[in-house]
Amino acid sequence: MSVRQRWGVAALLLALVLIVATFPMRLALAWSGATDAGVTAREVRGSVWAGELVEARLGALPLGTVRASLSPLALLEGDTELVFSRTDPRLGALAGRLHGSNPRGVSEVNGTTTMSGGLGMIPVDTIRFEGATLRFDGAGKCTSASGRIQLAVSAPIAGLDLSRGLAGPLGCANGRVQAALASQSGMERLTLSFDGSGAYRARLAINVDRDPAMAAALATLGFKAGSGGFVLATTGRF
Repeated sequence: MSVRQRWGVAALLLALVLIVATFPMRLALAWSGATDAGVTAREVRGSVWAGELVEARLGALPLGTVRASLSPLALLEGDTELVFSRTDPRLGALAGRLHGSNPRGVSEVNGTTTMSGGLGMIPVDTIRFEGATLRFDGAGKCTSASGRIQLAVSAPIAGLDLSRGLAGPLGCANGRVQAALASQSGMERLTLSFDGSGAYRARLAINVDRDPAMAAALATLGFKAGSGGFVLATTGRF
């Protein structure tokens, strides 16, 4: 290869790098299928290297305004990998990776976000991720799940203070993500499972320890006597 040809190849590579580096994040998200994975935002700014998603959401989970970058190599291979992070003193830190291709989902998520609408009749306010990974195949079945989550309930339930949260590990069971969560005392337990479409089933069990007043208070809230105490079951979609 002559010197002139080498300079031509170098110039072409530089041009490709500049095109990729300045490619608008808004167009890249639309073409990459990130919206199909549940990512929405009121406004998208910047390039694929240094973008910003204003008032972003992942399904029903509000992410706030996050910095984001797409992996150009993944895009060239037909995959989507969006790295996002938030440093907000009011909302707290949040960071992770979104995968829009099969298996889709999120990985290495750490931080806290609010839960719009909670879990139906179970008034969950926030969810905290600790190294959480959730991946689904094309049919919406769980292929891998790891890490931990913590759900916090700020409103007392029949006088119980669950603001410190119920926490536990993530795993796959029967094609769904499943989390078996417990409070610090172990008297309150929440089992949560969901698939790739966001359809969830939740079961909150509270051990009343033969407290008739507590049992009566829970019954008025819709809890039913069952194994492990009084149980409130609900279904819905994130």
